Amino acid sequence: MEVPDNSEATVPYNSPSLAGTVNWGTATVVGVFAGMLYGGSKEAAASVSKDAEVMLKLGSTEDKREQYRLMRDAMEKRFIRVTRGSIVGGVRLGMFTAAFYGIRNLLAEKRGVHDVFNDVGAGSATASAFGLIMPGSLRWRARNMALGQC
Repeated sequence: MEVPDNSEATVPYNSPSLAGTVNWGTATVVGVFAGMLYGGSKEAAASVSKDAEVMLKLGSTEDKREQYRLMRDAMEKRFIRVTRGSIVGGVRLGMFTAAFYGIRNLLAEKRGVHDVFNDVGAGSATASAFGLIMPGSLRWRARNMALGQC
């Protein structure tokens, strides 16, 4: 009876990762929530100056219905502005975090070593990629990419 030669080595699905590597999914979720907090708080702080304009309009109007309408419109706009800031901030920081930790873990897996060079390589690649997608001319994007490589 002959035993079949199984020359292909199979890698188990839940293969242990290197010590010190961060779970990519967990880091991405934390990045999304941190970005949501930052984006929402930044927009909420920017809304304070716009609220002063509404208060000036309220003082010049005697009609209670008009005052109610102005206040309701201001609150709706502020809610939409803060919500949009939260979503945009969460997506931006979440994408950056996902790209950074994905590249970092890929480098650690391929190199077989967990050291500072994985962080440097992942940071450089992520910063240059995000430098390319920043708004501006092609020359400005190339400059951002070059600065990200430094």
